[in-house]
Amino acid sequence: MIVDNGLPAVANFLDLDLETDRELQEVIELMADVCKTPIALITLLDEHRQYIKLRKGVDAHIVLRPLSFCTHTLQQDDVLVVPDVLLDERFVNNPMVTGEPGVRFYAGAALINSNGHKIGTICVIDTVPHQLTDQQQLILRILAKQVMKVMELKLGEKILKRNQKEVEIQREFIDDASIRLRSFFESSTNFHVLLGKNGEIIDFNKTAFNFVKAAHGVDMKRGDQLETYIAPSFVETYLDRYYLALKGHISNEVGSTDYGKLGIIWWEATFEPARDKYNDIVGISYIIRNVTDRQIREQKIIEQNQSLVNIAHIQAHEFRGPLTTIMGLMNLIKEEDYTAQPLHFHFMEKAIYMLDDKIRKIIGQIDSNVIGGVEGKEE
Repeated sequence: MIVDNGLPAVANFLDLDLETDRELQEVIELMADVCKTPIALITLLDEHRQYIKLRKGVDAHIVLRPLSFCTHTLQQDDVLVVPDVLLDERFVNNPMVTGEPGVRFYAGAALINSNGHKIGTICVIDTVPHQLTDQQQLILRILAKQVMKVMELKLGEKILKRNQKEVEIQREFIDDASIRLRSFFESSTNFHVLLGKNGEIIDFNKTAFNFVKAAHGVDMKRGDQLETYIAPSFVETYLDRYYLALKGHISNEVGSTDYGKLGIIWWEATFEPARDKYNDIVGISYIIRNVTDRQIREQKIIEQNQSLVNIAHIQAHEFRGPLTTIMGLMNLIKEEDYTAQPLHFHFMEKAIYMLDDKIRKIIGQIDSNVIGGVEGKEE
């Protein structure tokens, strides 16, 4: 005896549009015709209800499971035939017997899915006592299998369409994400290369391609070893940081390289593990930022600061001598009632020239700072 453990499976079929299926409608007509009954049904049963999915001869759509004849059909392996329900204590007090539609005869066969679960029935009903021949019962069993095949086919089509839709949505999302990622990748002004576990180039952006073309005069290709494009002085450090990244570490390097006709370029390089959706390391993300302009500005700031230090030194120390001389001579002239000796004027004139020279020196430093500041802003 097959155990009625198909309740979870019933839910898969409840939402199927069975009522409009032409083949199932033909099965309903054939059941009623073969068994010579006015009523024929295809039903599904869950824990509480019997759902009449296709019908002939009645208008009901749902019956409470305790009142359902089909519940008893699921409790046996073969076709259940009740020639006269008034003679069967299981049904004699059933409202569908004592009231409308006045059931007197019932025969049903279980719908058994491919996993062996009983999920419903096909049944024929009459309002008068009835009998089924062995051939009629055989036809009911065959039709039950046919109905189950049609239902599973429709369920398979539904699942396939749903999966196709999900795949299409995922593909659209992936394609959109890929486009946005590629757009971001290509629009970056940083040199960006994705490397495999053997140092080979998996992908690169336009900035990286253009730089290699300008610096080395060759077209960078997928599969190339990036090491061939690395400055010899940096190769050892590059390999060390590359293998560290393969072990899961992120590292940064700064430096400068003389590229001949391109001049000296200051750069910051980042080595970072590239991981797949399972968080496994599949390669390396290698990014280089050109910081030459920033380095130049920083150098100008350092030079300007040094100039200010020099100016402060001049103000603190070199002004003191001439100013002290001038102040001393002024006191002498004042004591002599402003009738100074020629020698006093000579020393004062010399001190004034010294002071003027220091002032010009400071002005020169200031002019240099102003010009340097303007140039730094333009860069």
